[in-house]
Amino acid sequence: MTDLASGLHFAAQPVVSVFVPGVPARVPEFAGGGVVPLEVLTYPLERDDPYARVTEYDLVFDELPPLLHRYLAHCLRVACAAGDTVVWLGFEGSFHFDHLLTEAVAPQVYGVCAPGGEPVVAPDLRTLGTPEWRLVVTAHGSLLQGPNPGGR
Repeated sequence: MTDLASGLHFAAQPVVSVFVPGVPARVPEFAGGGVVPLEVLTYPLERDDPYARVTEYDLVFDELPPLLHRYLAHCLRVACAAGDTVVWLGFEGSFHFDHLLTEAVAPQVYGVCAPGGEPVVAPDLRTLGTPEWRLVVTAHGSLLQGPNPGGR
């Protein structure tokens, strides 16, 4: 399968993982366009450096929305606004502080958004392995602030 939805079925229920550097001022409103996740699980990701933080939101569904790409763009837009920072969508197991939006994780990142920009969602799984997609992901990674991405 090459459709994006197939990559989101890694557990008993499909999950969309949204990553926001720092701690957003408010929890993004992920309900939109008639789509409401069953549950939104929040995980603060930190490393020994107290300034390195990323908040992960796992949106759990019984069934993915029929207009998946539109909903993923909505999630990126609201997370970007809540965190006022670059945000991304990544598959389970893709997160590591040493590889925030780098070439190494580009094949595991399926959507990105920067403040003032439009969300970019990969059209399918094949796209994730292309040089063009690596460029999209790393360009967003270069927008992460300071020597300590994810810090606030």
